[in-house]
Amino acid sequence: MAQTNWTLDLGGAPWNEDCAQIGHTLNFDLVNTAEAMLYRAALIAVAGFPPAGITLRIKANAHDFGTYRTVEARIDDDQDDGSHASYLETLEIGIAFWHQAGFAPPEFSKLTASDQLVSFVVDAVASALRITRPSTTGAFFPESSGPIHRNLTAAFPEAAQRAFSEGAVPC
Repeated sequence: MAQTNWTLDLGGAPWNEDCAQIGHTLNFDLVNTAEAMLYRAALIAVAGFPPAGITLRIKANAHDFGTYRTVEARIDDDQDDGSHASYLETLEIGIAFWHQAGFAPPEFSKLTASDQLVSFVVDAVASALRITRPSTTGAFFPESSGPIHRNLTAAFPEAAQRAFSEGAVPC
């Protein structure tokens, strides 16, 4: 039986936020890559880690004026356990603003070199974890912070460790 794969382009940033523009944004390649990496993390924050058969990846798209990156869901229907439709619907809706996934607006201007990308993303996820953390009673406010916090903690353990390690900068 042939494997059934298809893809869904999810965009490169929350749909109501300003985003990097080819030919206009300083360090476009770097900023666009960081933006797509953070958007992937934000989608995981709201939708959870992808179920078996769905992979979220950063895809380079060639364009007449240069290459831009977006988040792409790669779907293998043969691995659908019944969870794909709901998960993909959440991804397709996406988010309008960074804060809907617990993220502060990213300061892309701080990026100057590609070797900063991973740390930039981990720091942004750690910040989102601190923003969405529960109170001392264990309650989340707003309540929508609970699933976001749990999803980010599960998907990004290095960021969770950084967010709550001794010496972490409070939000």
